[in-house]
Amino acid sequence: MPFSREQIFNLVADVERYPEFLPLWHHAKITRSPEDSSLYVTVQTLQLGLMIKRFRTETRLRSPDSIDVRSSDPLFDRFHIHWSFETGPDGSCLVDFLLDCEARSIFLRPMLDLLLLDTARSTVGAFERRAHALYGAVN
Repeated sequence: MPFSREQIFNLVADVERYPEFLPLWHHAKITRSPEDSSLYVTVQTLQLGLMIKRFRTETRLRSPDSIDVRSSDPLFDRFHIHWSFETGPDGSCLVDFLLDCEARSIFLRPMLDLLLLDTARSTVGAFERRAHALYGAVN
């Protein structure tokens, strides 16, 4: 992305703003931010058509290098998102995004798998559009 890694890191770390620009995200609220400012717990709500699913995540920030998001919520058998950010040769930000998620319910799993696959494909693009909207012209 044609922005600094610090800018993209800050954008990804600002989870409470996700509903403003990410499809499916209906609500996100940090519920616990302990003394360690690099760790916080968030309650997030995804709206999948008429179905609304709420779940908790724990986010570990390693500024400005990476962000790890995990959930032990009963909705999932596995839930891990990993972002890593590197400075490119021209000062841009090289982004690596990994989503590893599986719904616990065998009834929800096929629908959630399809929706999350589509979300994973569009997520980095949504963040790039948001960066352009927030930070303006390319560095």
